[in-house]
Amino acid sequence: MEEEARLFADIAEFLGSVRVQLDHWFQEEGNFTHSFVGEERKTLAPSEFWEVQDWSQWEAKPRDEVEEKVRRAYFVDGRMRIHARIIAGTTVILLGEIVAGYSEWDAEKGISMGFSPQERPLLRRVLGVPHELLQGQIIEKRDLDLGEGFIFQLEESTRVPRDAQAGETSRQAFFNALSRLERDVVIDLLNRGFPVIKDGILPTSDRLLSFRPGVGPVGMVKRIEQVPLLPVGAESLFLLNRGERTPFVSVLSGEDPSLLKVFSYLKLVAREEHHPWKGIVRLEVVVRKDDFASVKDDISVFFNEIAWFLPTLTGDFPWRRLPENLFPIIALEDYLGQFFAASPWVQYLWQKKFWGENQ
Repeated sequence: MEEEARLFADIAEFLGSVRVQLDHWFQEEGNFTHSFVGEERKTLAPSEFWEVQDWSQWEAKPRDEVEEKVRRAYFVDGRMRIHARIIAGTTVILLGEIVAGYSEWDAEKGISMGFSPQERPLLRRVLGVPHELLQGQIIEKRDLDLGEGFIFQLEESTRVPRDAQAGETSRQAFFNALSRLERDVVIDLLNRGFPVIKDGILPTSDRLLSFRPGVGPVGMVKRIEQVPLLPVGAESLFLLNRGERTPFVSVLSGEDPSLLKVFSYLKLVAREEHHPWKGIVRLEVVVRKDDFASVKDDISVFFNEIAWFLPTLTGDFPWRRLPENLFPIIALEDYLGQFFAASPWVQYLWQKKFWGENQ
């Protein structure tokens, strides 16, 4: 017989009923950047949505033939910190924070942050919970208030990220929440008239992120481990030199058939025989299928301009995941990390909430 749903006044009452325990073996993970995994299955669009029909005829345009037009750009990224790992029976719950913001690169002034202690980046406190733990329960108040102004928003997930440990579905809840937070930052920047580069993939189902000439936004995927759906073999990428890119192709959106994701591979550093993958990133924009013909040339120009200036913002030496991790993104990661709370303090508030001062 199916168990009757119970009514709880808030998420704290429910967690108390399942006798949650702070995992005392958990050590603070510190600041770490996220990486989106498990991208949706894609289908290559017909060749009418490619830059060129025959890749074998493509010659990457040398850097000295591309006009330097980009004088300012915005870089968007997010970070997360897990403060505590909570055990509820055999289920893992995660308590942490996410933050998203942007850095601004100016050809004259260099790199600056788009936030300050007075005007802070977007920050959310998250309680990541597997969906099945709450299934069948009725919870009137879904935010967890630990006191001292620390309120954590309940975020459920049903999918396990590929890089999760011990099947922690709750970790995907943080990725989902961070994706939305970064999206808010990107959308706020689009009307400023300069390129917006988002670290990581662009969601294929969001029309508000559709390509605008000279602006984007453009997703920059830094970790290239496989290159599915190319008209030719991956070896063509290894022939690229600094500032050169492949012709773009398009894939169909699995969520919105009216949208395309258009992508091109870019080489950030000089070609090396023994390190063929070094400095290869993927640039991608989202385009309405009906608009493709009218913006095709604009996309080509935009990718050429991005390919010109991104290599000037990195270096080829072993530091902080260079060359793919650009200097404006490294600076942004460092500054964003300063806005997290201290994990021992959050853990103390949790213990005080559920077990009292002396536990």
